[in-house]
Amino acid sequence: MNMYQTNLSVWKEKITTIGLVVLNIFLFIISVFSGDLLYNEGAFSLQYVLYGKEWWRTITSMFLHADADHLVGNMLMLYFAGEIVEKYLGKRQYVILYFFSGITGSLFYAAYEFYTGSYMASIGASGAVFGLIGALLVIVVRHKGKYGDITLKRMGFMIVYMIYMGLRTSNVNNAAHIGGLICGILLTCLYMLMQNRESERS
Repeated sequence: MNMYQTNLSVWKEKITTIGLVVLNIFLFIISVFSGDLLYNEGAFSLQYVLYGKEWWRTITSMFLHADADHLVGNMLMLYFAGEIVEKYLGKRQYVILYFFSGITGSLFYAAYEFYTGSYMASIGASGAVFGLIGALLVIVVRHKGKYGDITLKRMGFMIVYMIYMGLRTSNVNNAAHIGGLICGILLTCLYMLMQNRESERS
C-alpha cells in the first residue's frame, strides 16, 4: 500500500466525524449572514415542543452555535473524540450514538426547564459531543484503564472539569452535557454487550 492509499484509508476511518464538523461550520457561516433566522427556527426549548409541537428542534439545535468560540470548542472535542469513537464503534453505531446523545441532551434540558420553570432557547453540539466523551470513557474502561495515549485518570479529570466549569459558567447548558454523557455511556455499553453476545454465538 503506497502513501496515498494509506492517507486515503486514514481519512475514510474518520469521514463521518469530518462530515459533522464541516456541516456545523457550514451552518455557522450561514447563520452569520442570515441573522437570527436559523436560531429562531432551530433553537431548542421545551416551550417550542409543548406549544408548537416543533420536535425537530431536538436535532436542529445540535448544529447551531452562538459564536465562533462556542463553535471552535465543540468542534475540537468532536474531532478528537469522534475520530477515535468512529473507528472503534463503526460508522453506523457512531452516527446513532451521536444523534441519540444530542437528542437526550435536549430532553434533559427540557426536564431542567420544566423543573426550574426557567425557559431559554438552547443551541450547540455539546450534548452530542459529551455522548462521544461518554463512549470514549467506556472504551478506556474496557481496555483496563488505557486506550492508546488516553488513560482513565485523564478521562475522569476531563469530564469532572468540564462539568464543573459548566456549573460555574453562565449560559452553559450543563443539563444537555450530563444527558449526552449518560446516553453515550449507556449506548456504548449496550453496543459492547451485543458485540460480546455475538462473539459467544460464533
